[in-house]
Amino acid sequence: MGSSLPDVVRFGPRGEAVRVLRPWPPRSRLGHDLGAVLEHLSRIPRRSRLLRDPVYRAHAPQIHRLLDGFEWRITARAPRRAPLAAVCWNIERGKRLDAVATHLTSHPALRDADLVLLEEVDIGMGRTENRNVAEELADRLGMDYVYANHEILLSPGDAFERDHGRPNTLALHGSTLLSRLPIRRFTAVSLPEFTDKFHALEKRLGGKRALLCEVEADFGPLWVVVVHLDPFAPPRHRGRQMRRILRLLDALGADRVLLGGDFNTNTYSLGTKLGLFANVVYKFVRFGFDGTIRQYMTPDAHFERRLFRALADAGFSVDPFNDRSKGTCPYDIHDPELSDWTRRYVPAPLARWLARRLEPYGGRVPMRLDWFAGRDLDAADPDVITGLCDAHGHPVSDHDPLVVRVSPAAGLRKHALRRAG
Repeated sequence: MGSSLPDVVRFGPRGEAVRVLRPWPPRSRLGHDLGAVLEHLSRIPRRSRLLRDPVYRAHAPQIHRLLDGFEWRITARAPRRAPLAAVCWNIERGKRLDAVATHLTSHPALRDADLVLLEEVDIGMGRTENRNVAEELADRLGMDYVYANHEILLSPGDAFERDHGRPNTLALHGSTLLSRLPIRRFTAVSLPEFTDKFHALEKRLGGKRALLCEVEADFGPLWVVVVHLDPFAPPRHRGRQMRRILRLLDALGADRVLLGGDFNTNTYSLGTKLGLFANVVYKFVRFGFDGTIRQYMTPDAHFERRLFRALADAGFSVDPFNDRSKGTCPYDIHDPELSDWTRRYVPAPLARWLARRLEPYGGRVPMRLDWFAGRDLDAADPDVITGLCDAHGHPVSDHDPLVVRVSPAAGLRKHALRRAG
């Protein structure tokens, strides 16, 4: 496969074209001088007006290049031998970047990672001190990186990110792969949006993308996919997003794949109050309160089954790559940000009832939102690393990192032969 891969790959029923990039030159940074333009666009209330706005129309080509953009730094590296250690972590923008870097460089379960898959990575956002989170982490860890931009933010951030007093500079947000292996090529695929984020509290242009990178190990090429699915969409939509990623992998001829990220398998449709209310009623009637809580750790059993069925149909394994006994992101009614979200989306009587019912659980229940999956790989030592805090005792992120070690599967050609047939 390797060097014969074309620069443009077509996939899906409509033959959509996706560019596959080689990291040349070895260093490429994202940047722009659109500060005044973005400030103007942030004051436009509706998408329909945005599309008619002359300032937006004049700068639309540059905006779209940024939304489809990548940043990278690649150095000469030798392929590494299996097993490869991988970490996957939603780092919550990188708001506690120094603590993230400290744990990634010093924690016994994290410091030897060959591949680090990161979701929610800021570049030039006031809420993260306008730092380049991807580049700084790569520097601290001595790793190469590829960053795929998802969005240009037109706001300071979400509800608890609006009082930091620092204007955004580049206002970029996306996902990153850090690697100690040679990165040969990369691409990204835009994921279908369920709601227009231009009208969200965290107002922004663009949408989520999956980052796909081909790295070189001593056993040959390995595609690594960094995934961040939509938390506000219904489960069936997350399944649709995953199927889009899988179609591109097949078009790339990617046999051996490690896929990881924040799948946001919360089992709910959080986009509207009505949808959320209907979800809650259905779950309580069918499963009861305690049964609903149990579903948070087994989203593949019922509510998110479309997503996991898509992975299985594409030849991916999930269970060997994950420690299913641990959650990755708790629902904690004592968390200020979660309490604020609950007040905005959940009627007050229901919220009070929910708090009472959660008292036997200490107000905190585990959820399984983050996952690894692999194809034509064997997995060992999966774990969730819990209890990571900064120097002041604050959690480093609202998600815990996943770890796993991967090696080529003995039956490597199984998927390749099935696909060829």
